[in-house]
Formats: sequence, C-alpha cells, structure tokens
Amino acid sequence: MPITFSHLNYVYSPKTPLEYGALKDINLEIKDNSFTMLVGHTGSGKSTLAQQINALLTPTSGEVNVNGIIVDKNVKKLKNIKELRKGVGLVFQFPEYQLFEETVLKDVSFGPKNFGVSNEEAITLAKEALNLVGISEDLFEKSPFELSGGQKRRVAIAGIITLKPKVLILDEPTAGLDPQGSREMMKLFSKIHESGTTIIMITHDMDNVIRYASDVVVLSKGEVIKTCKPYELFLDENVFSKLSIEEPLVITMAKRLNQNGYHIALEEVRDIDSLAFQIQKEKKHE
Repeated sequence: MPITFSHLNYVYSPKTPLEYGALKDINLEIKDNSFTMLVGHTGSGKSTLAQQINALLTPTSGEVNVNGIIVDKNVKKLKNIKELRKGVGLVFQFPEYQLFEETVLKDVSFGPKNFGVSNEEAITLAKEALNLVGISEDLFEKSPFELSGGQKRRVAIAGIITLKPKVLILDEPTAGLDPQGSREMMKLFSKIHESGTTIIMITHDMDNVIRYASDVVVLSKGEVIKTCKPYELFLDENVFSKLSIEEPLVITMAKRLNQNGYHIALEEVRDIDSLAFQIQKEKKHE
C-alpha cells in the first residue's frame, strides 16, 4: 500500500509564543516499493514530515495512512502503534550515536528482542542484518565503540533492518561520510530497496537524487511544492532555483549537449556511464 498524507498539518509549540507551523495542508502519496527522496532547504519540513510516518511526531490535524494504519492527533488511542513502528524503520542522521550495548551482536539483536522475539531468533536476525550491511563476523563480539565511523553507521542501520521493516526512512544518511563511504552506503540502500523495501530518504545531495531516486518530493516552508521524477526537478527552473543548490554535473553536461544539437534523453541520465551510453547511442544515429 502507498503511504498517504491527507490534509496534514503540524504545529510546534501550539498556543505559545513559540508556535510555528512546520507542515501545512500536506496531501501526498508515497508509492509502495519506491525510492522516494525528500528535498528542500533547511527548515522546509522534511524531517518533520518523515517523523509523522512512524508516529514519532503526530499530526496537529489531518492524518497519514501507513499500510492501513491511520495516524492522527488521537495517536494515544492507536492500539497497533507497535506494529506501525516495527513496519517503519527510522534511521536518524547520525545513527551511530544510538549504539549502547557491549558488543555489536548484542546491539543489533536488541530491537527484535524488544519486540518479543526469542534470544536465539534475534541473534539469527542480527547476523543476517550484519551480513547484509557488510559487517564481517570477526567484528560481532567487538564493542561497537571500537569500530570506525562508517562501521558504526552500518551497525546502527543493521539494528533497524533486523525488524525487516516494509518502509525504511533515512534522514541524511551519508552526512559526515567521505565520498567512498557515501557511495558504499548508497549501494547498501539500493540493495535494500531491491529486496522490496520502500525507502524514503531526506537528502541535500543531488547526485544521489538523480542516481538513485524513483520519485522526488520537494518541500518549501512546510508545503509540498512539487512531486516528480528526478530529471523533471532539474527541468523546472522555477522550483529548482528555490532550493539554492547546484544540479548534478551529469545533468548540466546533458543539457549543454542538447543545446548544441544532441538529443539526450534526460530521463535516462543518472550518472557518467548512462550519459556516455546516451552519447554513443546518439552517434550511431548520425
């Protein structure tokens, strides 16, 4: 099922001098099994929107429908909130700060045990998740605090995916990583997506948007101002200019080639290799 927002509003510190409308009349559908990226300037409402999906924050008014579970302002009456949070994994910007157990294996198996899974099954799930994120078995009994920054992040992500969520929300997951670490992390998320998981990612990295996203949601001042395919974002100068960010270099190159007589299909351009393929295709038809 898609995730559907209906007339959702969210106000921080209501009825106080600090009252602030962070989300305004959000009507949005996030497709099932999509790799949807939320983009927008800092303070546009991306994280606030994402946290409505697993009821970490709940609507001031309106609702969000997640796999048939309705989240609204009466969330305290929601009987299946545990089921909701098991099905929607949320990875914060620096998830490694959430590590706390003595060993890697204990940390990753904590989540399933917290949801009532037996210790034996939790260990099995933890090992599967650690293998998926690329943590070798020789690290299982090490303290997570002895690992490198990239390894800590992988362990923290493994702790979320042990629950096998149908939806995985990622808040700036490549923040603070070097280019190599960022590429490895995105390949991991792509692999998880290919397994059938819906991924919702908050990002400022337009190279990741063009390369990995199936759909893009653009927010500005708490409102959704555009939903589109990645390449369409970079064709809409009016919307893109509001983001105050640079478009991916491959898109800039493709546009310049088209201005000089080429017919590059922008919807097919995601990286250098796909751009090179489009150029070769064009030359064959000359």
